[in-house]
Amino acid sequence: MTDKEVKHFYNSRQWKEKRIKILNRDLHECQDCRRRLEQAAKEGRLLHGEDRIIRLAKEVHHIKKLKDYPELALEDNNLVSLCVQCHNIRHGRNTHRFVKKKKRVSEEKW
Repeated sequence: MTDKEVKHFYNSRQWKEKRIKILNRDLHECQDCRRRLEQAAKEGRLLHGEDRIIRLAKEVHHIKKLKDYPELALEDNNLVSLCVQCHNIRHGRNTHRFVKKKKRVSEEKW
């Protein structure tokens, strides 16, 4: 698939409907967060801070890449609901660059 075809796919009605279906299937919960909690409980480890919660899933991730496997684009077993943070981790993106910068209370003017 080319970049143009991928963009067209993500704007299609079929994808938008499938995305909602997958989010509902996973109860709008991040499946990587859920797996992390289940694994920690199984191993008897305590998690701290944000690692102790299951975040809201806003993304639907293709397990096998869309560009490489277009025939699996709408297959339920190739799709998983993820929060933004876990989705960025799966794609190897720098998660720190997505954190909003704090605004200064007042701008210093000289």
